[in-house]
Amino acid sequence: MLPDQGIHHIPAFDVDRNARELVHNGWRVFVLPGGINDKKKLFDAIRSALPLDPPVFGDRSWEALSDSLWGGLDSLNAKKIAIIWPASEEMAMTQPEEFKIASSILSDLTKSLADADATIGDVKQILVVLG
Repeated sequence: MLPDQGIHHIPAFDVDRNARELVHNGWRVFVLPGGINDKKKLFDAIRSALPLDPPVFGDRSWEALSDSLWGGLDSLNAKKIAIIWPASEEMAMTQPEEFKIASSILSDLTKSLADADATIGDVKQILVVLG
């Protein structure tokens, strides 16, 4: 059984099977592509897989990425959103400080988008799986 909110590291996560299960249970699922081992690749992956509002150009500002992710996910007509990052350990091993920042941003999203005040009552249940 999968967790229902927050950020979770799940080794040997079966992306296809679990993504299907999440969709079946009413989740909007986003899967980041593989091969993310640095900040630039992470920014590119997020741009390709997730809604951003406003768009983020370049890969310099973590704050811009965080704000854009928040705006993009907040604007979705979905109450349950899952973000799956397969093989996240690649970046964790090669760029531990950047991985820590990225994980913190994702973790903050799971909390702030569940906050009724921050979302003006349109709360989201966010699950982030680090595979």
